[in-house]
Amino acid sequence: MKKTQSLFIGVAAAIAVQLAGAITSSAQELYPAFVSAVSISTNSSTGNLSYHFFGNRDIIRGCADSMGITNLEGLSLVYDRTADALDVVSGTNKTVVCTPAQFSGGTTLSNTNGTVTQRLTFVYWEGATVANGTMATLERTYTATNGMTFFNLRGQLQFSAAGSGTNGPTIYIGSLVVGNGLFDTAFGESDGR
Repeated sequence: MKKTQSLFIGVAAAIAVQLAGAITSSAQELYPAFVSAVSISTNSSTGNLSYHFFGNRDIIRGCADSMGITNLEGLSLVYDRTADALDVVSGTNKTVVCTPAQFSGGTTLSNTNGTVTQRLTFVYWEGATVANGTMATLERTYTATNGMTFFNLRGQLQFSAAGSGTNGPTIYIGSLVVGNGLFDTAFGESDGR
């Protein structure tokens, strides 16, 4: 039980750290993103299934490795609402380093004023031209009287990545939490339906 509580506290702390980052920038709508997933693969030596935690650190590290970046300081994961993608960005100006996932197509349903949207979209992982899986999301948008727009997204991800070399394919199952108004509605508040 204590391990579960420690894991929950660690996840909550990671979300809080992510929320302390970017809100939006002028050309792009960038929002802090938090991925919590499990990667499932086959252990080549035993043939058994192998399960590992997969999250922001893994995504950022993979991006940095592919770009030849050795210092991960200042890199963060954001959701680019304009491009409908997950980006790894650097620095306070949020320069895009790479785009590990893009989302496109599927079905979108919205309420009358567009403040609540339910989507089932396709996941394109690491530049794939064919969809690797799907993501089901619930998105909320709210514009305050001062003109500031709040956005949050809660999604369930399920996608796979092809194997390479001696590594077989991997299945990823988890969640994506995005937004600057995350704690307003994401955990236990009424969604107004």
